[in-house]
Amino acid sequence: MNMPEVNVKTVKGFNNEGVYAKRNSEITVDEQRARDLLRNGLIEEYDMKQASEPQNKQAPEPTNKSGKPPAAKKPKE
Repeated sequence: MNMPEVNVKTVKGFNNEGVYAKRNSEITVDEQRARDLLRNGLIEEYDMKQASEPQNKQAPEPTNKSGKPPAAKKPKE
């Protein structure tokens, strides 16, 4: 399975799989490679929406939680 490709902008010059990528240039890489380059500080943050990977999001906390209020602490003697 091929990973989706993303367009990213370089922050530093580096060897991109055998081809030199100049600073401030735009290159197209697969998403895994983009993550590695970002982790190493070689590219700017990229738009994850370009890559069609599903996002797993936690449901927001409900605002109307019911339950007992916290018990008051006993004063120290």
